[in-house]
Amino acid sequence: MDRATHSREVPARRPAGHRRTPSAVLRVLLILALVMVPPTSRAADSDADSSDAELPRPGSLPGTGEVLPAVPTPFRVGESLKFSVQYGFIKAGTAWLEVPSIRDQAGRPAFQLVARAESNGFFSRFYKVRNRIESVWDSTGHFSYRYSEQRREGGHRASNAIAFDYAKQQAVYQDGQTFPIPPEVQDALSSFYYTRTQPLPLGGSLFFDYHASRKSVPMEVRVIGRERVKTPAGEFDCIAIEPLLKAGGIFKNKGRLVIWITDDERRMPVLMRSKVTVGSISVVLVDMRTGA
Repeated sequence: MDRATHSREVPARRPAGHRRTPSAVLRVLLILALVMVPPTSRAADSDADSSDAELPRPGSLPGTGEVLPAVPTPFRVGESLKFSVQYGFIKAGTAWLEVPSIRDQAGRPAFQLVARAESNGFFSRFYKVRNRIESVWDSTGHFSYRYSEQRREGGHRASNAIAFDYAKQQAVYQDGQTFPIPPEVQDALSSFYYTRTQPLPLGGSLFFDYHASRKSVPMEVRVIGRERVKTPAGEFDCIAIEPLLKAGGIFKNKGRLVIWITDDERRMPVLMRSKVTVGSISVVLVDMRTGA
């Protein structure tokens, strides 16, 4: 009994130090990078730390000036992408991006989009992560109807839901509070799926409206250029993109996040990499199912 009590108290009594580093890692990437909630944008490239020098910067990759055409349906029902979340060479957990179903939403077809993240057995002993995020997303209009999340992070449990009421142009939170939204908006998860459908100007940027943390702000996605990427799931010709958010997001972080998506009609993510204050984190594709 004393041993069980001691094992629960140790993390709470050590807010800093090496035993807390994995907690910071999991919060940044298991929760943040996978669902494309981007870091706070730097004002200019010169503000970036030298520590993220290994991440490609605008103009550093081939393809500048070319515009890749829009892809209306880069994914289908049944798509399931499995990722290993790694802190350097240490495997911290597993994450999934999934499109399990399509449903009727006010007479229109809408995809169910799901992101899941789990810490592995070793990390779970002192900081267990079991997170699930869902979005209901119009399959033809490409905008969000609803966003929900259920999070378990260590001893913390939380849930939240947002319904987007376009007739009133309001985001309605589960506590009843409402906030203004533009006519068509993306949430923290649908932002990534929306990006997969859009024209991509190599060396340029994509812009769209985004809602999180009770406010709507513009999101910019830089399209850096082409690069070939090798993963456990295979080797892929990719386009490197970098999401930026001028006013912060659900999670705020000063690092950079770069995502590599396949240079084909699937626009499938195969690698996500971020430099943060605690080190380098990667989310790497290990298995995939493309759907029917």
